[in-house]
Amino acid sequence: MEIISSNQNQRIKRLIQLHRSRGRQKQNRIAVFGGREILRAILAGVVPDELFVCHEFASKDTLKEIKSNVSDFDFLSYEVHSDLFEKICFGDRSDGIVMTADRPELSMDRVITNANSDVPIIGIVESIEKPGNLGAVLRSVDGAGFDGLIVADPLTDWFHPNTIRASLGTCFSVFGCTSDTDSLQTWLLDNEFQVIVASLQGADDFYDFDLTRKTAIVLGNEANGVSDSWNRVEFHAAKIPMLGIADSLNVSAAAAAMFYEARRQRRNA
Repeated sequence: MEIISSNQNQRIKRLIQLHRSRGRQKQNRIAVFGGREILRAILAGVVPDELFVCHEFASKDTLKEIKSNVSDFDFLSYEVHSDLFEKICFGDRSDGIVMTADRPELSMDRVITNANSDVPIIGIVESIEKPGNLGAVLRSVDGAGFDGLIVADPLTDWFHPNTIRASLGTCFSVFGCTSDTDSLQTWLLDNEFQVIVASLQGADDFYDFDLTRKTAIVLGNEANGVSDSWNRVEFHAAKIPMLGIADSLNVSAAAAAMFYEARRQRRNA
């Protein structure tokens, strides 16, 4: 295993560029930090092109499990000294291994294929700004067993390091894609989805809806909610009851509440 000790190493420079959206776009690559997230990415079909390992920080059991799932692990791996490894990590995550890979494809076709079940249910978030919120929503999509997640008019990256971390690596296994809002609304209407839009104005109680039907649940931007284009007669405005002085939940908390209510209804049905 080759040893890297300088931050002037070209592989290290390219890795550090992946901390930023511009770098990920330019290289069409991503960086995954953390053994759990790396393993889930690999099991979801992501093929690593480089692995940076600091044995001082890394768990032997995690390395062993990753190695068992990467046939050319030794060829792709580079040993990084601890002081340098701390510099290449994103945030405070330093559990001993970083993976780079080509950016996985997000495809509407995958969502459509997976939503061809008898009664599909999907989540939609519009113009989410914070990668941590997107990651938390992905985690709820995965946990509630939804058929997919569509990000309309995205303002953050599906594979931002904080998205990957907050999703616990589920961003690699959830069927998902991005879309512009107009095209997405046309697709929903053409495919006869019941579209339920989280709203505070003129909305019915979310728990009164029948979520055992073919359904899409839409949540909006952290600050402004959904755009006005979702206010149309074909769609249904819904609110989560708020019994205290706050008028709304954080978007990721609202998504969890709504997605698991759908799961509860479908389990009982």
